[in-house]
Amino acid sequence: MDERENGSQTDHRIALDARDWIVRLTSGHVSETDLQRFKTWRDCSPEHSRAFERERLFWRQLQALDGKSDAMPSYRAAQSIRRRAVGRRALLIGGGAAATAAVVTVAMPRLHNWWYADFMTSVGERAEIALPDGSVAILNTDSAIAVDFTPQLRLVELFKGEVEFRVRADKSALFRVSALGGNSDAIGTTYAVKVLDGVATVTVTEGLVRVSGGPGQMERVEVEAAQQTHYAANSRPSAVTEVDTDAELAWRTGRVIFEGRPFAGAVAELGRYVPERIVMAPGIDRAVPVSGIFSADEAFGAVQALAKTQGFTTRRVPGVLIVIS
Repeated sequence: MDERENGSQTDHRIALDARDWIVRLTSGHVSETDLQRFKTWRDCSPEHSRAFERERLFWRQLQALDGKSDAMPSYRAAQSIRRRAVGRRALLIGGGAAATAAVVTVAMPRLHNWWYADFMTSVGERAEIALPDGSVAILNTDSAIAVDFTPQLRLVELFKGEVEFRVRADKSALFRVSALGGNSDAIGTTYAVKVLDGVATVTVTEGLVRVSGGPGQMERVEVEAAQQTHYAANSRPSAVTEVDTDAELAWRTGRVIFEGRPFAGAVAELGRYVPERIVMAPGIDRAVPVSGIFSADEAFGAVQALAKTQGFTTRRVPGVLIVIS
């Protein structure tokens, strides 16, 4: 066997391995170990990375021929600015068969964040990240961001969760946080962006931030220190309101503060810090206002304490469910 035949067989084996990874990653049963094994395989040589990209594009073309959508959540601003075609933030698309598309839809939220995000936190975790320009991002519980900096634009994409940004001033490069299709722009300031239940919230503690809504929404609002605005996907930002930033961003110091918050909203906020789903029994007054200061690091204890203030008890199935009744 000459070198050409040997090389051809090697290329064919790599292509089969790449195809096998496509199938596995879209199976809906992917563990963290599987994801790490895939990353090791893909990064061990340029040939592996190129082979996977070819297979990915092939499956995407098949899906287009079948008339299927991408089944991948759309982040328009992110894709228009993206520079890297291959790598951890490459786009993974499922096969053309209907069954494959179905499992992609099930697996995609977790895979999307793992695939695209440069930095993530798990439930109950906080992390401080130094960005390439010297700015700092502080990630709250269950958050994920991707970073794409160029000489003219410092772009951070917030996929989920909540992050405070302490932006290093640089008039030559705009600092932008993209979330739900909208943008929050600043040159040098401190502000937080949160994505929760389909709504983006921008809270400014220092400086000035210009916020625009989703695609086609040209109207901007200017948010100054101790102010806040909200927007949903494809919607214009709300009118600016005053806010107590110490209470709103208390998570930075490991606290959760409620002042007259509806009971259901307070429970939902604490639920961001526990891995279990929280369910309230029928008949509970969800609107009754509650107040208090709780530790985010002891979130289950905080749920118990909050429930007790209303005469309720909590039952916990670790890792699965918390029932308030």
